[in-house]
Amino acid sequence: MAMTKYISDYVRNQSRGVLKDLTVPQQKAITEVIRGLLICGKPILRHLAQAPLKGSKRQGDKYGYHLSRVRLEKKVEQMAIKRATSSVRRDTIIAYDLTDIAKEHAEKMEGMSGVFDGSKRRPSQGYVLHGVGVNHALLSLRVHDAHRKTLNQTRRELVETISTTFGQKGIWVFDRGNDHKDFFVFLRQQSDRQFIARLKGNRLVVVSKTGVQSRVDELIPGQHVVYLMNKHNTKVNTQLKYTITISRHLENKQPIRLLSSTKKAFSAEQIVQMYLERWGIENTFKRAKQQFQLEKIRVLDYRRLTNLIALMHFVLNLCAQLFEQLKQTTFSMLSPVLLFYKRFMKQRALYFNLDSFIGFLKSCIKPYSFHNSPSPPQQLQLFHSNHLKKLVPF
Repeated sequence: MAMTKYISDYVRNQSRGVLKDLTVPQQKAITEVIRGLLICGKPILRHLAQAPLKGSKRQGDKYGYHLSRVRLEKKVEQMAIKRATSSVRRDTIIAYDLTDIAKEHAEKMEGMSGVFDGSKRRPSQGYVLHGVGVNHALLSLRVHDAHRKTLNQTRRELVETISTTFGQKGIWVFDRGNDHKDFFVFLRQQSDRQFIARLKGNRLVVVSKTGVQSRVDELIPGQHVVYLMNKHNTKVNTQLKYTITISRHLENKQPIRLLSSTKKAFSAEQIVQMYLERWGIENTFKRAKQQFQLEKIRVLDYRRLTNLIALMHFVLNLCAQLFEQLKQTTFSMLSPVLLFYKRFMKQRALYFNLDSFIGFLKSCIKPYSFHNSPSPPQQLQLFHSNHLKKLVPF
């Protein structure tokens, strides 16, 4: 079928960048893992098995063996950044956020650290992931190595790596979990990056117009030019000015408090709207946990973990890219895909969105066919069958 062939060819062509510089056995194993993630949507190696005549444990062991001998995280990240470079403009939103994988009952998984389980609202153990997204694409889904770097060090490294590729383009957007004065100075003074960051209510600032020191939650709605205090709140840093936007964008909710530093002046409504675009990265995290069951990942070796999450990052981008092409389809080969996708939505009562499209891909991509080698021809018999029956077996 033309639809299935187009999707299979698309997956194979997009996978070439990941498979580059790998050995033939590694390429075969990684290809099966990518296809397995698309089929079953679960990062458990045994569940990715596709050969019907081989045990799932044997195939899972093979995938684990090769995943522990390759490094795919930076390769997948560089591919995503390079692909997004041409679409980034001066005011394009670059969203950064953290998510967690809680593994409170795991004992032997390597590299775990303390995390805050957002679903249960309590501390746990597991892994922290750094996510960066732009224009519906996931640029990074990096596992934080808590035994080697702090969260701030990895965050700065990501900002420097991606900003170097994009130049001065883009406006970084951060949630209030990144409210840190040293980080703001790094963005403004050392990196000269545009950013919008949500502040906590107890942040102390000095209003430039009046020279009055005040908590952020005491400022009236509107925009204020402010200075930040030093680390111990004993001195004002008057070298750098920032803009604070206080807005009641939702009724019966606390006002949103945003610190920004941009090359161009924006109104309060524009600043709030740009910050709210950060929800794209939240939706990507939600998609990874629901569509691909990220929190069910089960590998003991740390390198296997990072490589498997990198492949999930790659599959998420692959689905998003194909969906964007489908929305803007002018290519005749995509018409059957769109036709069957609409039929799939009608049968499942789904909406036209990326989540339903991922479900459609899972239903139409089939495992690889493993053909057994033909059995050797039977040996010609020297005696007639009646004589063979009379022979006494040894």
